[in-house]
Amino acid sequence: MNAPAERPTRPPARTLYQLRISGPIPADLVRDLAGINVTVEPAETILYGTLEDQSALFGLLVRIHDLGLQLVEVRRLTQEETAPPVWSERNDRR
Repeated sequence: MNAPAERPTRPPARTLYQLRISGPIPADLVRDLAGINVTVEPAETILYGTLEDQSALFGLLVRIHDLGLQLVEVRRLTQEETAPPVWSERNDRR
């Protein structure tokens, strides 16, 4: 029998994510997203912020699913991407 894998001793790194959701999101979800920027565009809502770990990401994804919202995209952003990207039909839909 193999020995269990050792867990890292350093705390997990916080990761910057951007989630795009079709249409608006409920106000109670917006209230619960402390520390996450919410931008509403005509056809989508963009969530942008740092999550503690993958467990926090999965929890948010489950909440979005349970609310019946359509998730369009999830992006893990690099350190260089410190401001929310600006989306435009001209640049994104080719």
